[in-house]
Amino acid sequence: MLVTALAPVIGYDKASAIAHYALEHDLTLKEGALQLGHVDEATFEPVIDPAKMVRPYVANEADRSISAINSI
Repeated sequence: MLVTALAPVIGYDKASAIAHYALEHDLTLKEGALQLGHVDEATFEPVIDPAKMVRPYVANEADRSISAINSI
């Protein structure tokens, strides 16, 4: 599931919550993530990028710093 790519940025628990919430409410992962407030669109888009999904990619420190700013 694509939400796994968010785990290095927001943590496993929040990524898991997004997946469960989206499934329970018949939403896309993006809709679930935004509704729960765990990430904003600016954070979600670069991490959940299909082009990155077909190549080796791990969220980097820049992705984590975006998450840290958003959690304030």
